Amino acid sequence: MKIGVIGTGIIASAVVTGFCTKKTGHEIFLSPRSADRAQTLAAKFSEVRVCGSNQEVLDNAQWIFICLHKKDFNALKELSYRNDHKIINMSAEMRLTDLQEITGKTELLAHVIPLPFIAEGFGPLLVYPENKQVGELFKPISDVYYASNQKDVHTLQIITGMMSPYNMLLNEFVKYSTERGIAHDDSVKFVHSLLSSLSRRAAETPNCDLIGLAHEMTPGGYNEQAMTELMENGAINAWKTALENLTNRLEDSK
Repeated sequence: MKIGVIGTGIIASAVVTGFCTKKTGHEIFLSPRSADRAQTLAAKFSEVRVCGSNQEVLDNAQWIFICLHKKDFNALKELSYRNDHKIINMSAEMRLTDLQEITGKTELLAHVIPLPFIAEGFGPLLVYPENKQVGELFKPISDVYYASNQKDVHTLQIITGMMSPYNMLLNEFVKYSTERGIAHDDSVKFVHSLLSSLSRRAAETPNCDLIGLAHEMTPGGYNEQAMTELMENGAINAWKTALENLTNRLEDSK
């Protein structure tokens, strides 16, 4: 397939890297935006080409990935779109209805939310509305999930905004152990093994009873003490508050 990418940011670069690393055979045409990143991808992968303009991207490809920030959306209005274009919106702040007003009638229009791990060919990818063509395109480099409505898209999209806080939590564990004399590499391996094991067990627990898992602790033990202290100090509620604030931000941008 011939894929055109408008805007070569971090996520777009991860998607391109995933396709090329997995040898999917796609030809990929990049816009000249983020020139250094685009040139780096072209130098690394023979199937990637940097175009001289956004219009050149559209002229060469059928699948078009829109990966622009909100401040750059006006650039889309200057372009000419074809009826056979298959438009994939990867911008968190662009609604499909607004995008369709710009592109006009195209063969396909969908919202896709990829995550950085797609560069390595794993992790969830959200698609709305459900479209098997889109799912098959991304299946080799991700775990495809279909959202049934726009509200579900927003809800799951907000959860992805908690990745950086989660990594900071892991860093606190590593930092604590290294400060107490554990070698950094050993600490990282142990913490990652622990957290990945917890995630795996949660996924395999019937009905994903996370509250039940959280209360699998010895009365008066370390887990109970840690849970009590975190809850009393508002640490658990802080995560909920962050989710709510992200939701308000997303809804205000619409």
